[in-house]
Amino acid sequence: MAKTILITGSTDGIGKHLALKLASEGHEIILHGRNSEKLATALRDVKSSSPNSRVSAYLADFSSMTDVYRFVREIKNHFTQIDILINNAGLHSGAERLATAENIEITFMLSVMVPYILTKELQLLLEHSNGGRIINTSSYMHHFAEPQGLDFGFEKKYSPKLAYDTSKLYTIWLTRYQARQFHLQGSKTTINAYHPGLIATNLVKGSKGDKKTKDSETSKLLSKAKGLDEGIKTGYFLALSPEVSDLSGAYFDDMKLAPVSEKGFSFEKAKQLIDYCDQKIAMFNSN
Repeated sequence: MAKTILITGSTDGIGKHLALKLASEGHEIILHGRNSEKLATALRDVKSSSPNSRVSAYLADFSSMTDVYRFVREIKNHFTQIDILINNAGLHSGAERLATAENIEITFMLSVMVPYILTKELQLLLEHSNGGRIINTSSYMHHFAEPQGLDFGFEKKYSPKLAYDTSKLYTIWLTRYQARQFHLQGSKTTINAYHPGLIATNLVKGSKGDKKTKDSETSKLLSKAKGLDEGIKTGYFLALSPEVSDLSGAYFDDMKLAPVSEKGFSFEKAKQLIDYCDQKIAMFNSN
């Protein structure tokens, strides 16, 4: 049965490759990007490769809360049901800390805040699927996170690597917390996180400050970079496999359940993460 699948950050790399594969199998694809030219190219490429599939595209800069909520309104206006939400958009920021108008550090914004907002705002559309799936893109690099002090904004200490690794840990915390909330609500929607593998995408190639932040672990990972066909396997598996239809709150690597670096995880700490996100949303709404 054809699914309606929303993939954020789908103008290149893993997101676009997933879109191409899923569209080729007859699924309806909702593309997202922040660059109008790249989004138009992705739309053309996916449509031309799968002329019988329904494909649409939405422009939004997820570094802006205004754009995030405009995007949400457009999706709600145009769709009554979404079967799969793939939170793929991400960023490896530069040497200087960048933040939104609400002082949300930009890496955290893309990896945590936007998936939180989209999951929260689009949950009803996913419920209409009677078994919707949410897939959050994390990373093996969460094993090197430093969440001490729960400085979610990276205001006390910042580096591109710290922000990236720790935001990917918080993606897993978010996933686990929301999975429990869905269970308590009696929802059939599942939410899982995964490591796609290190891929030579624009996110990696365009990372500023890489030479300064690569440590021995990162260098080893770079030497084992996967191609895009390999990189989309776990995301594709989580989107469609019946094997994971009842699994929620888990972390996957190479299409298998994978160990998570706990880093002192507790649901109380995850609640602090949620509270931080809610405070930033309240700040945005008050302006």
